[in-house]
Order: sequence, then C-alpha cells, then structure tokens
Amino acid sequence: SQLHDFWRLDYWEDDLRRRRRFVRNAFGSTHADALLKAAVEYGTEEDVVKSKKTFRSQAVVNQNAETELMLEGDDDAVSLLQEKEIDNLAGPVVLSTPAQLIAPVVVAKGTLSITTTEIYFEVDEDDSAFKKIDPKVLAYTEGLHGKWMFSEIRAVFSRRYLLQNTALEVFMANRTSVMFNFPDQATVKKVVYSLPRVGVGTSYGLPQAR
Repeated sequence: SQLHDFWRLDYWEDDLRRRRRFVRNAFGSTHADALLKAAVEYGTEEDVVKSKKTFRSQAVVNQNAETELMLEGDDDAVSLLQEKEIDNLAGPVVLSTPAQLIAPVVVAKGTLSITTTEIYFEVDEDDSAFKKIDPKVLAYTEGLHGKWMFSEIRAVFSRRYLLQNTALEVFMANRTSVMFNFPDQATVKKVVYSLPRVGVGTSYGLPQAR
C-alpha cells in the first residue's frame, strides 16, 4: 500500500511550554516532488519515469487525505471553520487597533478588537502579502479569524518582534498562546490596560497585576 500516516506536533504545551503531543497530519507528504526533481537533474530516463509515477500516486493520496479530513471533521479543520464563523462582537468595543498576528512562517496584518469580555482578531484578506501565502500553510495557522475570552487568559507577556518591544504574547487556559505585534509601544500599553489583570503570581502568593 502507498498510503502513509503522517504526524505533526500539536499546539498543546505542558507546564514547561514543551510541545510533547502528536496529532495526525492529513496534509503530510513524502516529498515525491523533490525526488522527481533529483531524478530529472541527476538520474537516468528510467529514474524519471519511476519518479513521475510516484509523484502522481502521492498527489492522489494527498488529495484523498484532504477530502477525508473535511468529511470526517478533523479537530483542526473544525476549529478552522469555527474561527471563520465568528459571531458579532459581544458588547461595546473598548479598543480597536491595527495589529499583526505572529505565527510560524506567517505574519498576517489585521485588526485587533477588544471588548469588555473578549479579544477578536480579523485578518486583512485583501492585503497583498496575505494573498501570497500558500493556502496549505494557512491551514495550520490558528487565529486568523480568532476570538479569545478574557476568562481563558492566564498570562500576558511582553515580547520583542524584529528587535522592537512592540509585541505581546497571550497564554490561554488550554495551554496554547497567540502573539500579536503592534505599531508602537504606546499601543501596547493601551492593549495591556484593556486586558484583565492576570499573571502567574497567584501560584506564589503574589497579587495578579498587569
């Protein structure tokens, strides 16, 4: 059988921020296209024919896997669909500012909105840089149309992005995190003071603070 099982690291983190859990990867590949390129450049004609057959079969496997993913309702696919179906903002918007979602190999411009109970991020799909990102990469990017409840926030840390102190990383109760970059430090302060008082200090008898 030419079917393969592929795995990837889950976004879940333990107490030491280690990603120690694997989940199935329906978009995995044996990189048959790389094998074909190598055969064309360095191999014989027979190698090229074999590689083309492998590449075609692998393409069919990947296509079937993606279809199966959407039909079976894989957790990642379901969460992605749920993110795109966000309800209207709950309550008045306390703060709205341009921001960048910082994710692995993806930097997406958008708008961050904060109400009295939730954080929302809506990516700018008309941005030219966003349109150039491979859709298969976006399938792994969480938070493009994201909503996070204040009650789920456990910690907020200041971060540096491109050597500037203009980013924040927000840690959630489900052991995931999301990172945003802002135009300047003044905006960062406004965002921090619009978020609830949270922190790891309660584990050591210290008060929660911003």
